[in-house]
Amino acid sequence: MGLRLIRAGLAGFLLLLPHFQAWAWGSEGHRIIADIAWDHLDDSTLQKLRPYLGDNDLASISTWADDIRSGHPQTGPWHYVDIPSDTSGYQPKDCPDDNCVVAQIDKFARILGDPSQPFAARSEALKYLVHFVGDLSQPFHAMGDARGGNDIPVTVFGSAQCGEYACNLHGVWDSELIRHSGLREHRYARQLEEMIAADHLAAGPTDPVAWANQSLQLAKQAWVQPQAEIGQAYYERERPVVDRQLALAGLRLAQVLNEELKN
Repeated sequence: MGLRLIRAGLAGFLLLLPHFQAWAWGSEGHRIIADIAWDHLDDSTLQKLRPYLGDNDLASISTWADDIRSGHPQTGPWHYVDIPSDTSGYQPKDCPDDNCVVAQIDKFARILGDPSQPFAARSEALKYLVHFVGDLSQPFHAMGDARGGNDIPVTVFGSAQCGEYACNLHGVWDSELIRHSGLREHRYARQLEEMIAADHLAAGPTDPVAWANQSLQLAKQAWVQPQAEIGQAYYERERPVVDRQLALAGLRLAQVLNEELKN
């Protein structure tokens, strides 16, 4: 009984924290993004990454920032930026003391690209960077309303329960829309590569502020009211957005790594 009371108290406390469950793209989504990035790295970048990765690839470190998050709660706000939906876009006040994903991408990119930094610092920067570029492509990681949709309960394909948690709008975008595709990681990544080639998709400017503003607009378009039913119609409407955001995140990550490791 004592353990149950502790768990109940902890659950209540966590609800008070901003975006506690806002993991952004489940592990599948982060691995897909890393797979896309891997295919767009320069040969010289690949060589410079080997000391940090060994025989592994970027997907192997893509969820590290989530894996260590419970033991490092101070990093929680680094995964998102709370931009109010009734504003024109990102403002510096949305990132107090640089505690948001926009500032952290810039910070870790500088560390990774600085040869004077210790190996351990650059290794950690790489792991954060791989994850955070992916996080910022998830639309609800750029919206502050209802804790990025975490406080919008929904029914998903007829169920109010999504794994261990009650379904919410943020979780729909983290995992449920990707899961509903029925595609495994590498097949999904291959399909995105075909789309990138067919649509001549490009990363665009290396600007986390622009990425945040784009994600905010997509979140506004994807918003639903509490207790909404997320069904096939919503999936078919938003699946192209999910695909494009995953692909763009991979291209952006590759571009950042190529730029920071070119010297």
